[in-house]
Amino acid sequence: MTRQNYGSLRGGGTARRSGAWQWTVIGFVFGFGCAAIVGLVLVITGGTDALAGVFSGGRATPTALVMVITSTSLPVTATIEPTVGIVPTGTSTTDQAQIAQVAATATTNIQVAVQPSATTPPTLAPVTAAPQSSQIAADLSSKRSPLIQVPGGVFEMGTKAQEAAIAAEECTSLWESKCDPNEASDSFPPHNVTVSPFYIEDKEVTYDQYLTFLNSEQAGMGARNAKHKNGCEGQLCIETRTENQNSNIISDTQNYRVNAAISNFPVAGVTWYGAEAYCTAVGRRLPTEAEWERAARWTGNTIYPWGNDFVVTNARTSRPKETDNTLVGPKPVGSYSQFNGIYDMAGNVAEWVSDWYDPLYYTTLANSTTTIVDPKGPVAGTQKVLRGGSWDALPFYARSVHRQSLPPLGPTLWAGFRCANNTSDTGAAAGTTGATGNTAPVGTTGGAAPIATVAPTSDNAQPALPPTLAGLPATDVPVPTSNGPLPTLASGG
Repeated sequence: MTRQNYGSLRGGGTARRSGAWQWTVIGFVFGFGCAAIVGLVLVITGGTDALAGVFSGGRATPTALVMVITSTSLPVTATIEPTVGIVPTGTSTTDQAQIAQVAATATTNIQVAVQPSATTPPTLAPVTAAPQSSQIAADLSSKRSPLIQVPGGVFEMGTKAQEAAIAAEECTSLWESKCDPNEASDSFPPHNVTVSPFYIEDKEVTYDQYLTFLNSEQAGMGARNAKHKNGCEGQLCIETRTENQNSNIISDTQNYRVNAAISNFPVAGVTWYGAEAYCTAVGRRLPTEAEWERAARWTGNTIYPWGNDFVVTNARTSRPKETDNTLVGPKPVGSYSQFNGIYDMAGNVAEWVSDWYDPLYYTTLANSTTTIVDPKGPVAGTQKVLRGGSWDALPFYARSVHRQSLPPLGPTLWAGFRCANNTSDTGAAAGTTGATGNTAPVGTTGGAAPIATVAPTSDNAQPALPPTLAGLPATDVPVPTSNGPLPTLASGG
């Protein structure tokens, strides 16, 4: 019995059936737990689609992948990616070729807009002091005066009190007048200055040249009405009959003209701004005061362009007096030949230079412990410097060392200008110079008719009246506003 009972428990009868049922329950619980775990994992990892496939008979329903392609705003440059790129390490040669082909195909039709780096510096256009020859209006370029090369070097700028006293005494002994040597005090003391080589125009700018500038469509002047009023750095360029009834320039607010007989005379009544604007328009600039004096005195550093003694036939000043005192005014440019091919640097019209005026500026330079290189004058001021004297000034004011000044918007009918430049315009060496000796004046008795105005009230004074021609049509002749003496300007600075 014992062995039977033992055998019954292991293998048969009721006990065997009870064990099968228990295993079935255990298997069901285990399977349900596994299924629950798998489902939870699928939910967490987003694999519900695969799970849906399981519950749909094993057929998974894929989710549609939508690609939205938008156009890139202009400008866009298509970027062609290289056909050979980076491939995974260990990829076979065949696979590499296939990857490269796919990369080439995938990128050929892709447009990529590349934004500039925030650290990329901006590109700046070059800045130039004046227009290049190729940029100058043709009508202005053809009118420009020839340039003469002036040698650079160290020279003694200014003068001494003794020289000024001698020149003032000559006003009495030679010219039957009086000069105040104190009017030369702004040229004291002499001081050494270094000037770099440069070029200066051989003649003063004429009415013909200046009116070409005012009338030039290419230079942007002819496109504006009354451009002479604000066309030069926003300032008045020159006085016309509208501003000064004694002006030689006639304007209808759009076009400018003068009597043809004075077209080759030096332009007058021009402001400093008008002079600067013209020089800029022709690709040049006004000379500095130091450059002007260097050109006038040359390497000999003489008092006048030709030497240390005044020669009446070498300059147009108020001496000698005209035989008819009503015949006064400048002569055509180039009438007085001087050294080195440069004309009329003494007399005719005084000439604007670029510098601001300061009566004590020379004292400041003289106190410098080093030689001054290419001085450009004070940084600011209320007046600009003029050089060379004029047709209505005594020889005292025509000395190459003498300084005068006017407000930049103070045009006067005894002042004009000439331009300078750092180069010869063409880039070639243009340093040809004229005669090195004292040459006879040219055209002192011939040429255009003399200019008629009322004689100035004093020998020293600079005129407030313009040079106008005798015999012009009545419509071109200025009419004085009073019968009394006309106002004059002092010749000194």
